[in-house]
Amino acid sequence: MVTPQRLRTHLGWDICNMAWRIGDLLDIYQQLDWIADAGFDGIGFHASAGSPGNWQGIDPCTVGREERAHLRMALSRFTVREVHAPFSIVIQPDDSSKQAIDALRPVLAFAGEVGADVVTVHGCPPEAACDASVWQRALETLNAAAHSYNVRVGLEMLSGFAKLAALGLPHVGITLDVGHLYLDDRKPLRPFGTLGNAVRQCGPALFHLHLHDVRSELDHLELGTGVVDFNDLLQALAAIGYCQALCLELNPDRVSPEGIRRSLDCLRRKIDGMRQ
Repeated sequence: MVTPQRLRTHLGWDICNMAWRIGDLLDIYQQLDWIADAGFDGIGFHASAGSPGNWQGIDPCTVGREERAHLRMALSRFTVREVHAPFSIVIQPDDSSKQAIDALRPVLAFAGEVGADVVTVHGCPPEAACDASVWQRALETLNAAAHSYNVRVGLEMLSGFAKLAALGLPHVGITLDVGHLYLDDRKPLRPFGTLGNAVRQCGPALFHLHLHDVRSELDHLELGTGVVDFNDLLQALAAIGYCQALCLELNPDRVSPEGIRRSLDCLRRKIDGMRQ
């Protein structure tokens, strides 16, 4: 049982917002300004150019030393900074992991130079019956690379949490996208039973969180408009002593700027309610 004192100890979570597109705002620096003005503690953004007229990130290959220094200064107002690796990079439990890590190195270097705390990259853990040695070696290589650039890597996965946590790697952990566990009629969530149980399996390997609500098969919705059990999530985070950030990841085609602000307020109200 989580005592009120323990709850209060672990409720100083920073709340971030993923820069993607905010209303009509596409320019990444305008998005940073909006996110700061809206009262968020932290920021996330994609290490890719995005899609013209749809969403925008920052492609490390196009950013020189001077602009990296400017970006680092612009990001310094935030207490937490996440860089999301391109979707094309996936850490698989096979020989392709070497190419994926090689492709990720420029992103890790960029993240380190602009002062990012965590890099999120998609990952696929090995199946239960597979030899996990290739996966473990890949993660050890990734851990060494992340250490060299002074960042941590959160693998965005839907399973294999306990296996990764058991490795105890200081620079490779989990970015848990809680909304994606509810897709496909909650199929990814079923092995855990509850969202809280999924969090507990991550344990200290939980480096970062992406938050959005889900309704039917629509995801990245405004918090409080779908079926995600955020109360269970927050209780479990407090129980494991999670002290990292909570990052809203909301689809700009489904969530207005006002909806982003409401989501921030919704999350803060739930956290404040736990403190009482």
